[in-house]
Amino acid sequence: MLVSLRWLRELCPVDASVSEISQRLSLAGLEVEAVDEKGRGLAGVVVAEVRAKAPHPKRDKLTLVRVFDGGDELDVVCGASNVPEPGGRVLFARPGAVLPNGMDIAVRKVGGVESNGMICSEAELDIGSDAEGIFVLDSDDGAQPGSPVADALDLHDFILDIGLTPNRPDCLGHVGIARELGVLFGVGYAPRKAAGPPRTFTAGASFEAGQPTTKLGPLWDTEAEGVDAPDLPGVSVEIVDGDRCPRYGAALVAGVSVAPSPFWLRYRLHNLGLRALSNVVDATNLILLEWGHPIHGFDLHRLRGSRVVVRLATEGERMATLDEVERTFTGDDLLICDGEGPVAVAGVMGGLESEIRDETQDVLIECAYFDPRSIRRTSRRLGLHTDSSHRFERGVDPEAIPQVLASAASLIAELGGGAVATTAIDCIARPHDPRSIRLRPARAAQLLGTPVSDEESLRILESLGCRIVEQSGDAITAEAPSWRPDLQREVDLIEEVARVRGYDQIPTAVPRVHPSESGTPGLLKTVDALRDAAVTAGLYEAVNYGFLSIDDLRKARVSTDAVTLANPLSEERAVMRTSLMPGLVGAATRAQRHGAREARLFEIARSFRPSGDVLPIEETTLAIVLAGQRSGWIGGEQSFDLYDGKGVIEAILAGVLGRTPTLAPRDVPAYMHPKRAAVVTLASRPVGFVGEIHPDVADDLELIGRVVYAELDVDALYQISEELGPTQARGLPKFPAVTRDIAMLVREEFTAGEIADALSEASSGLAESVTLFDLYRGDQIPAGHRSVAFRVTYRDPEATLTDKRVDKVHASLAKVARDRFEATIR
Repeated sequence: MLVSLRWLRELCPVDASVSEISQRLSLAGLEVEAVDEKGRGLAGVVVAEVRAKAPHPKRDKLTLVRVFDGGDELDVVCGASNVPEPGGRVLFARPGAVLPNGMDIAVRKVGGVESNGMICSEAELDIGSDAEGIFVLDSDDGAQPGSPVADALDLHDFILDIGLTPNRPDCLGHVGIARELGVLFGVGYAPRKAAGPPRTFTAGASFEAGQPTTKLGPLWDTEAEGVDAPDLPGVSVEIVDGDRCPRYGAALVAGVSVAPSPFWLRYRLHNLGLRALSNVVDATNLILLEWGHPIHGFDLHRLRGSRVVVRLATEGERMATLDEVERTFTGDDLLICDGEGPVAVAGVMGGLESEIRDETQDVLIECAYFDPRSIRRTSRRLGLHTDSSHRFERGVDPEAIPQVLASAASLIAELGGGAVATTAIDCIARPHDPRSIRLRPARAAQLLGTPVSDEESLRILESLGCRIVEQSGDAITAEAPSWRPDLQREVDLIEEVARVRGYDQIPTAVPRVHPSESGTPGLLKTVDALRDAAVTAGLYEAVNYGFLSIDDLRKARVSTDAVTLANPLSEERAVMRTSLMPGLVGAATRAQRHGAREARLFEIARSFRPSGDVLPIEETTLAIVLAGQRSGWIGGEQSFDLYDGKGVIEAILAGVLGRTPTLAPRDVPAYMHPKRAAVVTLASRPVGFVGEIHPDVADDLELIGRVVYAELDVDALYQISEELGPTQARGLPKFPAVTRDIAMLVREEFTAGEIADALSEASSGLAESVTLFDLYRGDQIPAGHRSVAFRVTYRDPEATLTDKRVDKVHASLAKVARDRFEATIR
């Protein structure tokens, strides 16, 4: 939310510096994230008077302009087509000036003619969005040549960027922020009346058409000149669905002339992030920024039948919105209609056919209160998030409609030269019912940890706009103001007391910790250890939603027998995950889509299966994904493969349990590659699997290249850790080791793991390790066979091994390989 400090001071006369205001707002929960000072950075840009102009001698589209900058007459080459006649005043950047866009102004030759500076547009000076021509000052502006542009145009302001939480819709306009300042600084802010329009007329029954009305005149702070009522069609307003639209107001301004807005208005809108369009449209945007209450202007003569009907759409009804997109509506969308069909999407966007145009003369102003949930659903379904929907779906002030209408009508009449009808239609289908809340100062003191008196509570509540209904011995009953839909419970009022005081006034105390007698549960210790080990292995932790869609599960080939949510956030979050695979692999997909060369991710979380009972079955899993290219010292980059996953699994389990797992080619999930995946076993039981994702599944999940995925059963690892007990440190060996290699040809059906286990068993306890270091398949190897080579490390913890003893044991290993595996020793 961008806020003009100058505008705030116009609404609430706070005598404090910008830093003091920023700090106080932030301490009250309205965080000022940035402050941008306007009017700076324009040194060297001044008002200049045009003394003469002539065509460029060589360039048809350029003009030679002689300007007087208050000190000298200078010749400038200008490419704009709107250079004024002599006597006109422009904005001139002298040589040496630096524009906000970073452009350095210097003496340059343009088409062979020396140009001593630059005549600027408002876009080049960042004081507006118009880049079509140079900025020409109005003839009645009293700025003298040589006046700095910031002073001449009164550009000085500070723009505060305030981060608002969704529960504070009252602060989505300058009136709300000014009200807050009044409370925080004790200024006693009161909403100002709208300045009276120059002319008014009494519309009579022709406009009101028997509708409930409100008088706008008493809301103005000055008298206006009365004029004869123009000949206008009667207008009626009908609210068909009062639950969706509890209140609808309409005011009329007749005889306007649509034209560009004055500079002060264009400049204010520009600083607050909006583009100026025309005086009437800009006035509606300014009212939105002032009150935080969206309004809409209709061309009265484009409302067919002179009727306004607020109703739900019929299924399939269509209308083109202001963005020139034809939209189709459902029966849940609220529309503003005329006598023949829709003219606006209520609270979201106006219709193209009834928009304000250059020929518009009579404007019907809409100011309404719509049900926030209705606007939110329509906005999301249509994919239209606008400034209006942003405010309506959070909740606007239903009681401010007459004041907003008066301000809007007055401003449009002032800018467009029209006359305002002194009465406005005000249809109330469901009156606002203020909420009564009971506040106990003793309870506030208990929650805030500091004394709160009855007097302070009363003062704060009244300053916030609450009406005190009752004050008993230990409690205060107050009605929440209509602009604060977030105040619903006692704790909300207690929070207001803390905010107005300042959160920094809450005393800081270190809480007392009551340690559990049993300490941290063992499963949590195992989870923490696995997380640390995964990070040590070079992985990055991911956190994904526990909710997915059935289509996500189906594409990943995981179980679709899922727990369905009764009230899902959306169709994409309709069921609970049955596996971590779709979410974690989806994170890798997004990383690849954004150009990441590799993704090394892990997640420790729960998956869910229906149990037939109230609560689902929960399983805790460590999931790992390796995607992209593995950096290598030799041979350049290569895709991750099964052995990368195996290495990560071994590193994690060795770090947590001090044991090395084995891989066995058993059945793996259907989404894994049938030939490049294996089951992970530890302590003679399966604890997970690792391998490459099936290519078909990888295509459906939009993965690039070969992707490795692994899962470990955390509950099974915890049980094994309990059985093994704490990892014991071993002393350094006293005697040296001896290594021998053994290579053999074996059939494909025998795994390297079972051969290594057999060799270890046959070593009479002397084999400290048996490690596969080579595997070969090729033309010289018989079909159905492969060559494997193991490195055996021998060590006797009690004595130094001799070659004779090692040779004898090594020969027994070769015999076991021949007898059990029909191996040919090489």
